[in-house]
Amino acid sequence: MAAVEPRDRRLIRDSAIVELIRAAVGSHKRRVASIVLAQIVAMSAALAQPTLNAHIVDSGVVAGDVGYIERIGLLMLAVVAIGAVASIVAVACASRLAADVGADLRSRMYRRTTRMTAVEYRSLGTPTLLTRSTIDVNLVIQAVFVLAATAVTAPLVTVGAVVLSIRQSVRLSPVIGAVAVMLVVLVGVFVVALTPLSRQLQRAVDRVSLSLREQLSGVRVIRVFGREAAVGERFDEANAGLTALARRVGAVQALFGPVTLAVTNVGTVAATVWAADLIDRSQMTIGDLTAFTGYLGQVVSGLILFLPIATVWPRANAGAERIREVLGAADQPAGGGPAEFASAPLEVRFDTVTVDYPDATRPAVSSVTLTCAGGEVTAVIGGTSSGKSTLLATVARIVETSEGSVRVGGVRTDRVGLTALRAVVAHVGGEHQLVAGTIADNLRLADRDATDDVLWSALAAVRVASVLRDRHGLDTVVTQGGRNFSGGQRQRLALARAIVRAPRVLVLDDAFSAMDRATAAAVLDGVRRKLPDTTVIAAAQQIGSLADAHQIAVLDRGAVVDVGTHRDLVAESSVYRELTAAEVGT
Repeated sequence: MAAVEPRDRRLIRDSAIVELIRAAVGSHKRRVASIVLAQIVAMSAALAQPTLNAHIVDSGVVAGDVGYIERIGLLMLAVVAIGAVASIVAVACASRLAADVGADLRSRMYRRTTRMTAVEYRSLGTPTLLTRSTIDVNLVIQAVFVLAATAVTAPLVTVGAVVLSIRQSVRLSPVIGAVAVMLVVLVGVFVVALTPLSRQLQRAVDRVSLSLREQLSGVRVIRVFGREAAVGERFDEANAGLTALARRVGAVQALFGPVTLAVTNVGTVAATVWAADLIDRSQMTIGDLTAFTGYLGQVVSGLILFLPIATVWPRANAGAERIREVLGAADQPAGGGPAEFASAPLEVRFDTVTVDYPDATRPAVSSVTLTCAGGEVTAVIGGTSSGKSTLLATVARIVETSEGSVRVGGVRTDRVGLTALRAVVAHVGGEHQLVAGTIADNLRLADRDATDDVLWSALAAVRVASVLRDRHGLDTVVTQGGRNFSGGQRQRLALARAIVRAPRVLVLDDAFSAMDRATAAAVLDGVRRKLPDTTVIAAAQQIGSLADAHQIAVLDRGAVVDVGTHRDLVAESSVYRELTAAEVGT
């Protein structure tokens, strides 16, 4: 299994939200201590207010002592100021803590995603990965912030207010108890009702994202076939489902406020009516009643402080579970550490390699045994769904083998760390996209220290240097995905990027599909001249561009059916002849 950070192992095993809180406490102990201290000061100041107010009423207003009222009033102002400063500090520290936890989580999500195999990536899909890396992470950030901001405040103010209210009047304590019980039950019912709706809401967001991405990526096909209305209906259906769920969640959240207010008002009325009789019998003062109702309000406020947690927690928990799925799915075999590869050209050998995708009716690759001689070109030819791409993806371990093994230079790839393996193996596919930036930025992804001469040499090898000189050279702007270049130019730039790394094994998966036969042959010749000792394994449907390969393997339904040179296969392989005839016919 891949090397997984200790926190990631715990996150996979335990409750995701709980683990994030543990990680936050462990990594930011001073900040957490500051939050706790600031909240204690702020809540102590808040709890002192009703008692001070009671003193003003009983010893100042009733007694007519204006000086006493002024002195206690100034004290109350000082206490309020101290509480306000402490509250600001607590919120600021909680916000910083949540931001740091979010940054760390996004970083771990990104690293895990980049190490996913093709099977894992397809099993999750781009829309849900985007949602989990953005919306779900933001929900977790909200949960961490709310919990950090109220972890001490809510229980402190609730318990403190209950104790101090009983101190003011033991006889009115049943009112406090009844209000507290009703609010606790209300919060529990709220959480139980909201949790399943939150999980459904996250899945509905995924469906809308998927529908939107499908429309954007296939907009040309949709317009050509006039399917705008049908596709629009699919989006409307997904959008309507999301809207309905959002309304239900909003209705549940909106209902909580009025019910809480009703319970609070009933408690206040009950306390006032009960206290009126006690005051009439001189068993309670007006100041005591004022303090008691103040503490009753603080009890309610303390319990309501749990509301943000109850509101955010269900959705954040659902988001954290989805994040845990990504972290768990990306926890894939990475092999061991560095490996010593021989200095001679590296032979690549497939030993009874089988790749079986989940839920597939048959293996994509079935018991393939093939030796690719070091420093030579091996072509893998086959029709659509013959298994070419899957077989080639096992060399760099983009796809893991289900059975069998792949050896590079005699070393099993599953016993080598991915970093060490991919330092000698480069994989270029037909749909490799460029990143936004410049040509130099894209090429230096392979080697950030490469000089301009090295970059120009790689561009010349793939026959694209002259095109760039006519533009702005290495400073030519590349738009997102390289859309300001043709398909063939994008493929040649991807090949140039691989050449910059100077790999010892170069895997080309349909990397010439957007080029005509003459251009593909010239580019392959340039690659061979630039990397004469590199082992090249190339898959293509265009046989003509690889007819001069040292060895050609013919795949059919995931199995190697024939191996030989172009001349041998034309004479002896019926499958190869059919593929050749089909190409000539087109």
